[in-house]
Amino acid sequence: KRVCKSSNRINRVGVEASNERAHNLRNHHDDKGTNNNNNNHYHHYQATNNGNNNNNDNITTATTNESTTTTTTTMGNDKEDHILHVMAQGQIRVAVLGNVDAGKSTLIGTLTQNTLDDGNGSSRQCVLKYPHERASGRTSTITQHFMAFNDKGETIVLPKGNKIAGKNYYTQGDLAAQAHRTVSLMDLAGHEKYFKTTVHGLSRGMADYALVLVNASQGMTYMSHHHLQLVQMCGIPAIVVLTKMDAVPGRDVIQHTRRTVTEAIRTTLGKKRFAIRGSADIDRVVVADPQLSALAPVVEVSCVTGHGLDLVRRLLHQLPPRRRHFQKMSRPLEVLLEDTFQVPGVGLILSGFVNAGRIEKGGTMYLGPLKNGTYIKTMAKSIHVAQTSVDQAWAGHSACFAVNLTKAQRKMLTHHQTKKKGMVLLGQEPTAPVYGFTAEICLSKGDSTFIKGQTNSTIHILHVKTACRLVDFDTMAGNGTTVVLRPGQRATATFEFLQGPQHVRKGMRVILRDGHVRGIGIIRALHHHKF
Repeated sequence: KRVCKSSNRINRVGVEASNERAHNLRNHHDDKGTNNNNNNHYHHYQATNNGNNNNNDNITTATTNESTTTTTTTMGNDKEDHILHVMAQGQIRVAVLGNVDAGKSTLIGTLTQNTLDDGNGSSRQCVLKYPHERASGRTSTITQHFMAFNDKGETIVLPKGNKIAGKNYYTQGDLAAQAHRTVSLMDLAGHEKYFKTTVHGLSRGMADYALVLVNASQGMTYMSHHHLQLVQMCGIPAIVVLTKMDAVPGRDVIQHTRRTVTEAIRTTLGKKRFAIRGSADIDRVVVADPQLSALAPVVEVSCVTGHGLDLVRRLLHQLPPRRRHFQKMSRPLEVLLEDTFQVPGVGLILSGFVNAGRIEKGGTMYLGPLKNGTYIKTMAKSIHVAQTSVDQAWAGHSACFAVNLTKAQRKMLTHHQTKKKGMVLLGQEPTAPVYGFTAEICLSKGDSTFIKGQTNSTIHILHVKTACRLVDFDTMAGNGTTVVLRPGQRATATFEFLQGPQHVRKGMRVILRDGHVRGIGIIRALHHHKF
């Protein structure tokens, strides 16, 4: 009502008063932006958004000064294009693993907030998600946290306490609008009972690199070896970070830790340890082995004293993106869905990773597969990337989609008895559902065996986590009469999905898990019939 009265009052005063109001508004934003060009761009965009959200103010501005409307529209489009580019081609995704007390959440909080820890876990309070995590200090879920760098490689940290659009916090889009490079840090659980969550997060995370944290006072633990083995199976280059250097009791302890880490890197990863002690070492790594195919950098840090944190930031800034998502933009749309949730006044929201193709607001998509193998035809009402409303998204983006569904469809997708995980959004009408697959697998060393027709296992295929049954297999040695597949053997095995059809493709990586990781493979054939 106040806006409508203000608009009518301006129209009664006349064109002269309206011109004066527009002139004062421009001067107000110019004064805000004189200190920093990036802040000027940011505040100008916020004024544009506020104007677009109010039809009366927008009409008044367009009537009084046509050039102002043209300028604000251009600035808004420039910011959206910059955010979309930075969040796809200019971003690397880094998984953070380590033992339960290695300091993963503390390191992420220190890096993202650009503040030191007080030694009692103050940095991790802004990272942990649930109250029981804050109380115990143990991560039990998969969370992602955002870092931004300017063109000089400096960490961008927006000031706290300023209100934007009535809120006391900044969004990821506010950081991305000023960033030249972004890093998404994925905080994974370290406790052994949450290992299945860690495997699922690493499988679906599309990580370019992995930070494997080792407590400098403890050295390589049982879970540290499992984490190194996991990143090796997933083909993700590892960077080892020795944490809590300020708490090491003696020189002999850190020397023992360095020896055990070097041995683990040689035996598990098959690489050579490369100690990072200065900026020159980072330059050598980036030039000699940018994909980290032969070297495993080792950095020693302390979140309390700040020792080594600048080296970690510089390394994350200089490492190139390893996954070439932009090469998949010509393929049909494929969005790997990770979560669904309801927003009052908006409806059902689907969040996931755009693995291929491009989608525009208002575009047609197919959601599924459901438990019966069918797909739902829907439409993207709105798209958000980096907590910012955009008109499109393409391969490499983590995005949220508000979709157009009926009440019965929304209930089916959200109810705990009917909802199904591992679904996708496709741009083309899908073919027949997949009920099983044949893959070339290799079992890891351990104490578990696979029996033909009897063994059930949990598999991870990107975002898909489901139970499957070993139907048949032929060993690579040519002995087709055996019924037991033992650790260390290679075979061509056929699996059946036990929880309905899934969306998989040839060439996808398969992780077999039974408590711990038991094997890995590559899909070679799909089966569209029920077993």
